[in-house]
Amino acid sequence: MSGKLFAHVNLLIILFSGSVLITSCEKEKSPALVEDEKASARFENNGKGWGNVSPEMVLRWNQAAVDVVLQTQQAIPNPPIPPFIESRYYAMVNIAMHDALNNIVPKYKTGALENARDKDANPDAAVAKAAHDVIAFFFGQLNPPAFVTPQPVKDYINNLLAQSLNSIENGPAKTQGSILGTKAAQAIIAKRNNDGIANAMFPVTEGTQPGQYRFYFPFTIPPFEIPSPPFSGFYDSPGWGDVTTFGLNNSTQFSVPPPYAINSADYAADYNEVKRLGCATCTGANGRTPDQENIARFWVESSPYGWNKIARSIIAQKNMDAWQVARLLALLQMTEADSYIASLKAKMIHFFWRPVSAIHLGNTDGNSSTTGDANWEVLVFPTPPVADHPSAHATAGGAAAELLKQFFHKDDFSFSLESTSLPNHSRSFTSLSQAARENSLSRIYVGYHFRKANDDGEALGRSIGGWIAANSLKEN
Repeated sequence: MSGKLFAHVNLLIILFSGSVLITSCEKEKSPALVEDEKASARFENNGKGWGNVSPEMVLRWNQAAVDVVLQTQQAIPNPPIPPFIESRYYAMVNIAMHDALNNIVPKYKTGALENARDKDANPDAAVAKAAHDVIAFFFGQLNPPAFVTPQPVKDYINNLLAQSLNSIENGPAKTQGSILGTKAAQAIIAKRNNDGIANAMFPVTEGTQPGQYRFYFPFTIPPFEIPSPPFSGFYDSPGWGDVTTFGLNNSTQFSVPPPYAINSADYAADYNEVKRLGCATCTGANGRTPDQENIARFWVESSPYGWNKIARSIIAQKNMDAWQVARLLALLQMTEADSYIASLKAKMIHFFWRPVSAIHLGNTDGNSSTTGDANWEVLVFPTPPVADHPSAHATAGGAAAELLKQFFHKDDFSFSLESTSLPNHSRSFTSLSQAARENSLSRIYVGYHFRKANDDGEALGRSIGGWIAANSLKEN
């Protein structure tokens, strides 16, 4: 295993109100009926009478974008596709679909494409072509440094486009829809062309003082065991925090409190908690419970993918049209993308060491309440090669939950889902907040983060989700 991981390291060096005139005769109708008619009228009086268009095509291509990631990762397991790259990709695909629809009937502000109005374009054709073209643009870009999209994945996407368009009646509306979809894809691709990802990779030097980030196996060159700091090693995309945000003003719009001081009792409490609950062999007496281990493994799954599943589960409980679904999914993935941009920026600001480094060096950190263990290791190896504070995973979960809560004006949804990182094991929730909190705590149980990194990350996420819900893709 270590040889494979070292090879991997060497390679890496590199998300209504309608205005309706209610006549006097309508005063006798029930308030609920009047509200239903208001909602329906808003979607039936524009364009070519597209009305309440089914969201099926939006959901089909939202899933197709996910399938590309899953199938690529299955075919080429290493290196893994980083969640921040995945979130940017999902955001662009879903924004393109949203923009295509809103240049047919402008119900909401667009994310990139403006002034391309075509009220007679077929919505399904526009959605399919918009999503397809952004997905195809990302072929060979999702899994650095391999940069390979398997040919069967490309064939699947191209065949899906043909199937989608073949299901639509031939004619000018279909042709115009395809043209509009192409424009929507081109607009978001152009907008993100110089967003900073080209400069996200650069060398990083580890710290030397207690609490400062250290490289750890297998992301060390030379290996961690050689005691001659500062080492050089692999830190994943230290400049990602300077990538242009999708909905936030900038990556530091919401500040993140610092970690606890190394010599404090609070730090020692967090240290001893993760040491006891997060190690590879911690499950059992006086340590992690079997359910906590399940939580840890379940939430290892990519956040942009996991919260997309949760959103789709809620959509299935609602009566939503294509415009509403496209907007929700675009807002969700904008939120996920900005969560990673903001949290990775904060990580570089605080540059705090991970539990694995802290516990290895616990006898020399200056805190008498921390005892080191040179053999300590996380439950799911390896710890991702970025700094501890704040947890990007907790940020993404807190942000997604808040975005969904604000969108639906409701928290108490019941839903169940499965995870690729813990197959054949579903977990059930009665609220979005419950899922977000379990997601945060999972990073203690897996050994990746101190509690404060999770708490501060989840709080950052709530700020991000609330901001994007209130300020992005707003109703016209």
